[in-house]
Amino acid sequence: MVSNKTLVQIAAYGGVIVASTGMLVHWKIQERLKDSEFHKEAMKILRKHQPSVSLLGEPIKAGNVDIGNNTANFCNSTHAQLEIPVKGPKNKGTLFFWAEKVDPQQTWNVYRMELGLKNDPSRRLLIKNDSPSSTSNDT
Repeated sequence: MVSNKTLVQIAAYGGVIVASTGMLVHWKIQERLKDSEFHKEAMKILRKHQPSVSLLGEPIKAGNVDIGNNTANFCNSTHAQLEIPVKGPKNKGTLFFWAEKVDPQQTWNVYRMELGLKNDPSRRLLIKNDSPSSTSNDT
């Protein structure tokens, strides 16, 4: 027969292992998102957009995407839509962007971007608004 103390220790170790595994998986997913072509392109466009830089300040840093919100944040082989928390020394906000790939061999086209600021959530700054099927990467 196993003592209650031993069962509690087993449960505690098991809990630590499960929690650690969950944190590791979450971290890996966040890293994969941040390393994705569409995320890098969106952040590059944001950092070159002077009105956004003026509002947020430099440097602009990206936070973790809420991967549990699959209505606002999703991606597959041809479409991506994300809400990325961003912050600078002057302000915090959310970068909303939409991207597509017409063909899996093509590069991602970030065709729409908006910046919502924490101190004014009722408005968004339009950063980019191209048609979804355009292949232009102008900023």
